[in-house]
Amino acid sequence: MNILLCRRKCCVPALLLFFAIAVLRPSSPVCAFEDKLTTSEIEGTLEGTKLNEVFSQYLATIQMYDPERATRLGLHGADDKLTARTQDRVARELEALKRLRAKLGEVNKEVMAPAAKVDYELLDHMLEVDIYEMEKLGGLTLRPQQYLEPLFLVYQMMSKDYEDYNTRAANAISRLKQFPSVLEQAERNLSRPPEIWTRQAIRQADDALTFVSDFIPVFRGYIRYDPTLKAQVDETMDKVKAALTRYSEFLQKDVLPNSDGDFRAGSYTYGFYLERMHSLDMTPSSALGYSKKAFKKAIKDLNKEAMSVDAMEARKNGWKGVLDKLPKEHPQPADTLKVFQDEMDRSYQYFDEHKVVEFPRQRLLIKRMPGFMASVLPYVYYAPSFALDDAKVSELFVLLPPDNTPPAVQEKIMASGFNYAQIELLTAYSIMPGLHLRSFEASSNPSRIRRISRQPVVTNGWGCYAELLADEMGYYSSYWSRFLRCYIRALRAARAYADAALHTKKWDAAEASRFFQENLYMTKAQADSEVLKISLAPTEGFSYILGMDRILEMRKYYERTEAKYFDLRNFHTIFLRMGEIPIDRIEDEMKRVKREEEKLVR
Repeated sequence: MNILLCRRKCCVPALLLFFAIAVLRPSSPVCAFEDKLTTSEIEGTLEGTKLNEVFSQYLATIQMYDPERATRLGLHGADDKLTARTQDRVARELEALKRLRAKLGEVNKEVMAPAAKVDYELLDHMLEVDIYEMEKLGGLTLRPQQYLEPLFLVYQMMSKDYEDYNTRAANAISRLKQFPSVLEQAERNLSRPPEIWTRQAIRQADDALTFVSDFIPVFRGYIRYDPTLKAQVDETMDKVKAALTRYSEFLQKDVLPNSDGDFRAGSYTYGFYLERMHSLDMTPSSALGYSKKAFKKAIKDLNKEAMSVDAMEARKNGWKGVLDKLPKEHPQPADTLKVFQDEMDRSYQYFDEHKVVEFPRQRLLIKRMPGFMASVLPYVYYAPSFALDDAKVSELFVLLPPDNTPPAVQEKIMASGFNYAQIELLTAYSIMPGLHLRSFEASSNPSRIRRISRQPVVTNGWGCYAELLADEMGYYSSYWSRFLRCYIRALRAARAYADAALHTKKWDAAEASRFFQENLYMTKAQADSEVLKISLAPTEGFSYILGMDRILEMRKYYERTEAKYFDLRNFHTIFLRMGEIPIDRIEDEMKRVKREEEKLVR
């Protein structure tokens, strides 16, 4: 009887412990943990279970209220729906997120394992940023371009191979049918957006209308043998065209005359992003000072590199004169994707032989960029796989001149953007050892919280670092690629400086445009385009420079402290496999991992 009573008393705690352990390590026998776990470890395991529960509820909330974002995360339960652009939806989602953050606050992170504490902080910051943006930034009223986002998502759904093609096609058609109602919501919501955002949305709408035929090929397999489906797709696309025409006219006639909003985030929002999105111990004023100093140094380094390339030209016309002498040899447009594929294969082989990074065992498809993306994305754009998808397929979109482009214009585009030195640099940045390698390594982290997080300082910083690493390893075939790397470093430093100066309201748009024209010899149209990019994402421009500098600082630290035992490939692997966590947390976690490795050796 006593034995039976004892078993009953132990039953509930034992079941709780079993459940917590099964969630984290389902293959391990329970008895082994009962023998080995300390009281604090048991408490940490239970709190980790609560953290996972809050995160699961966070994903469910996103799928319920924001199905477009859910698709991009790799959650496909609502792939046939579009996100409602209404104040009521925002209010309900906001309340749900606030309740989740309060629930997360009840979790005791102090008893968790170090890696779980990082995940806790990451989720807390994601929730805080979501809440702040919904409450303070007024996206529905100020961002006319966000109403066009479903078109990009539909194309991504059809270009990625994450589930059955026919299912994806049916869901994509369902979303296209709802797209006109989204544009109607814009007519009810928009109020005094910044002028440059309205003009950008007009360009996007016009480009989408011009290149709407880009959607037809992706549905070809779906409608091939079914005339009813073909008629359905044709009817849907006709309604999409009519909606785009109406939206463009609405923006021109009703919104543009009243577009007097200020796109600059302000010091408070800029500081909020530095602290909460990036987890940086840095104020807006210190970010401004840092980027100004980085710009001056980058220009100095660029002039020095110009002297090494062509001293006479550099003395006469500066780095700009040397840049103008950049060789213009380039592939033909029809051969460009094949050249990128060949360069990718060469980069894989080259860095595998030098053994400074791991080999990315993940598919990458190189595709021609649809015309309607041209006004939004860089002309060579790396699109990682959806974060939580099991099938990991990334894409590299390359914007080539349309086939009907006049030969002289086509030649200018190809010579300036696709000369062979530029292709080498783009490959190093976007593919290997750049963003594609980082995407593959980060996705190997088991934490789903880390997989859906977004860390521009780490991602953008790694892309810049990859260009430098390629230079150090002798990957570039000519000194022109090295010179271009220095030029692009200066351009990114200029963007960082303008990013901080604009969003802290030290500069206005006109001053920022003049800065690019005077210091980087851009045309007014080019400079205004730079200002537009910076306006859309405060701190994004700053993240490139800071991220690369911090990675180099970490590498130099380990080179100094480990001396002859320093292993560059091991450093890169540990860094990348930390997943999507802030740069400061990567630094802390790497030191912790190194200490644990030393204990094992001893």
